[in-house]
Amino acid sequence: MSFSIPISALVLYPFLYLLPLNLVRFRWGFKEGLAPMPPEVQEKAEAADRVVLCVTHVILLVVVALLMHTSPISAYEVGLTADNWKPALGMGILFSLFPLGLGELLLRSMPPEKIREEPESRGPLAAWYGLNAFGLFTHEFWRAFCIVSLIRLGLSEWGAVLIVALVYGTLRLQTSVAMALGAATFGGAAGFLFVDTGSLLSPLAMGFIAGGAHLYQVRHASSSIERIGPNQGIRHPESRFSRPCPVCGAIIRLSEVHKAVDILACPNCGESLTTEKKDLWVVGALSLVAAAYATRHLIYRDPAYILVTEGLAFVLFFLGAFLLGLFVPPKYKRVGGKTFDKTLSLFGTDKSDTDKKTGPQ
Repeated sequence: MSFSIPISALVLYPFLYLLPLNLVRFRWGFKEGLAPMPPEVQEKAEAADRVVLCVTHVILLVVVALLMHTSPISAYEVGLTADNWKPALGMGILFSLFPLGLGELLLRSMPPEKIREEPESRGPLAAWYGLNAFGLFTHEFWRAFCIVSLIRLGLSEWGAVLIVALVYGTLRLQTSVAMALGAATFGGAAGFLFVDTGSLLSPLAMGFIAGGAHLYQVRHASSSIERIGPNQGIRHPESRFSRPCPVCGAIIRLSEVHKAVDILACPNCGESLTTEKKDLWVVGALSLVAAAYATRHLIYRDPAYILVTEGLAFVLFFLGAFLLGLFVPPKYKRVGGKTFDKTLSLFGTDKSDTDKKTGPQ
């Protein structure tokens, strides 16, 4: 196979997505420079961005298909097969837990104004879901073709995955180094899944779950930003993790409370509260069922591997509990018992009525 085929495919990806194909933005920049766009021009530019993104996906898919047609690489080699679809789907779902958790942590640390800058926060939701799904398939098809072509040239599997992941991450350098590293890490995980399973279903499953969750999180965070005052222009996020106190009804924000282990004090009435744990039983049951299925059908076929099942169940339980804490708002309840029939103190030096009576005179 010619050396120019994988090089052309690798260079094509960043080249296509960096081209200034949006004529609305190009004309405005040529005439007005860096001046901010009026709302009506900004709306047209964002609509043109979505059209350009779709056209770019189509060009990349067609060019890679033509390169594969001129090479000895078959559709089976790039993962277009239904073989091993069960383990491929299971691996993709399992690996999607990590970008889900990291994406939620990243969005929670971002200021509301930064979230509003995400292009997915505006425009038709159905159009973004379609664009993301089509773009994901195109990117994974491009990634698989590049990895297979590099392996055919004599590179190791790990070397091919690393090179393609680095090229995939370079596109995010225009945003930040952290975003580029995150994209390269995601690309490395997707490449590993493809090489390990030999199917595109595995990285596609991971990408569909992570991409759909990211779009939902961006939309939810963007819609929760409210404008205060007619002319103040101040926006404040209404966090979905803010929940009322079951005793006094005051809204509890986690950033405003004093928390000790799993007990917190209501900032309004000082009542000792804790979170509901009912959902953890569901997570534990699902983790055990998923671990048993994975051990029986995907990893080992001998039912004697009970230790493997238990270890995998623990891992899945902790991952599920972590994601539950990220995505599901807490529900508070009053801590029962006489020990907690007084408000929490920051220094823990308050005495009960019995201690006061029996204390030194």
